[in-house]
Amino acid sequence: MIFRPNLHRAHRALLPAGTRRWALVAVFTAVGTILCACNRHVRRFPLYSPVTWDEPADRRPFAEKPQEYFSPFWWDGANQMVFRPLTRLLAVDIKQEAINVNAMDEVPDSSWYVNRLSRRQISTERLMRAACEGEPLNPDEPWSIVAAKPNGANPGFIIEDPHGRKFLLKFDSPEQPERATAADVMGSILYWGAGYHTPCNRVVFFDRDNLRIPEGTMAEIRTANEVIREPLTWKLLEPIFEKQAPMRLPDGRYRAASSAFVPGQPIGPWRYESTWEADPNDVVPHEHRRELRGNYVLSSWINHFDSREQNTLAVWMSTTDSGDPKGRAKNLGYVRHYYIDFGDCFGSKWAIEGIARRLGHSSYFDLPHIGADFITLGLLPRPWHHARNGPAGERLGYYDVRRFEADAWRPGYPNPSFLAATERDKAWMARIVARFRPEDIRALVEHARIQHEPMRRELFRIVLGRRNRILRRWFRTLSPLTAPRIARASKGDGRLLCMTDLALTTGIIASRDRPYLTRAWQHTRSGELRPLERGDLVRRGADEVCVALPEVHAGQPEYLVVDLIGLYSLDDEQAMPARVHLYQTAHDQYLIAGLERPYSRAEPGEGR
Repeated sequence: MIFRPNLHRAHRALLPAGTRRWALVAVFTAVGTILCACNRHVRRFPLYSPVTWDEPADRRPFAEKPQEYFSPFWWDGANQMVFRPLTRLLAVDIKQEAINVNAMDEVPDSSWYVNRLSRRQISTERLMRAACEGEPLNPDEPWSIVAAKPNGANPGFIIEDPHGRKFLLKFDSPEQPERATAADVMGSILYWGAGYHTPCNRVVFFDRDNLRIPEGTMAEIRTANEVIREPLTWKLLEPIFEKQAPMRLPDGRYRAASSAFVPGQPIGPWRYESTWEADPNDVVPHEHRRELRGNYVLSSWINHFDSREQNTLAVWMSTTDSGDPKGRAKNLGYVRHYYIDFGDCFGSKWAIEGIARRLGHSSYFDLPHIGADFITLGLLPRPWHHARNGPAGERLGYYDVRRFEADAWRPGYPNPSFLAATERDKAWMARIVARFRPEDIRALVEHARIQHEPMRRELFRIVLGRRNRILRRWFRTLSPLTAPRIARASKGDGRLLCMTDLALTTGIIASRDRPYLTRAWQHTRSGELRPLERGDLVRRGADEVCVALPEVHAGQPEYLVVDLIGLYSLDDEQAMPARVHLYQTAHDQYLIAGLERPYSRAEPGEGR
């Protein structure tokens, strides 16, 4: 039945976490095999099995803090761009779905991820605070410089305020005033809202006279062959301030991005693939984590082309074992995973023009693109052939909407998690991106404290425009219908299955232009899949759609499957269903057991 004025896929229930890596790997392998073998089985979700929204074993304290891991930039780049592709030249990669997905097609909380916008709308005010707690850094108080790196690609220094809090101060380049500092703040807020762990980043304006250099402060001086440590002096810091002089405010203050030190003890970056043997909680291969795969969409939105392992941070979070039988507290802890450093986002330009034009469209050393251009003598039309600055000039580089294709974006070099991502992983993140409202994006730009009016206007326009392109791409096949719930019908004692249609929430399609197709089945105790009469469709509010549930209870819990498909036209055959699995446990009592987003409109049990 078609109703005028959408489904994605739900996955399997979250696999249980245990204490031994070999046991968990065996469980994951066995469960994966069973799921594959039972693919045609309709009853994918058990009765009264609670949906897993937290993964506590992932934060189970253990006794030995892992040794610090160092990630060499050049080796990682060479490995991902050259050696890894060569070793897998003849490999046959079969895409598999992410492992850590619960029965509602979502990702549970863990040391990697926290459900924020994925489950509920957050106020704009709370979103802007992001990871920041307590009072912001006060520029009127004296700051002590406790460490510095006055040269290199990203000069800066670490300060400590009178309250003992440490912050890393980072600056803009004269070629792109305000961009890098704004990017660090905006990127951290967007990542925090999406559910990741990030530092508290804010833009600060300060007077140089408020800085102090305590005795014993050391600086790292990078030469061509080594890093030299020597006592920090104002003379060593002078190049930083000279470079910032053209961008000073009329009152003489300097602009910087302050990044608060995160809690815990840093132990180096984490990787986008495999697991870390030093962390007994790390049992899911990173390339099979949905939150790392789905980050492809978030990175493409803000053109975070530098999404490599060196811009991540693993932190040892200390705890105590109060259950020690002898009453002696042990030093225990677990590893938390952060994203850091977003200074490349929103239009970073490189000195090499050929590379700057390609950022986000081609990798630094993109063998497929290089080969194709060589064979065609460079005659293939490429997005970088049409790169140009917008009204903000050099400030936002080539960051634009016009050339952005949501499924063709590429990071600086291949990312194993991005390569493993499936349509479901990317659609998951698109649903989160949809939760960032236009008013949130406008506040985000204002929070970056940009003084240049054309840059502010352009940044808002481009971020919103790229968001809409992401939604149109990833909402087109898999359903943006989400958050199923049981509601009471306004008339009679019937029950409704209601879902929020994010395509309507975001205005991707108007409510009057949105037809729906509904289907329903009962899976009988004899194993028969019996089609049911489709109930009436009811609209609630601006973006909620409901369908009346059938009454099939006959003394025992009955298994129901209901499809709700949001169409883009009456003859749309591309849109796929949101498939909700329910039990009717008594008269007018229903229990939602799971949500799927199939890749086809085949009946339950016939395909995924």
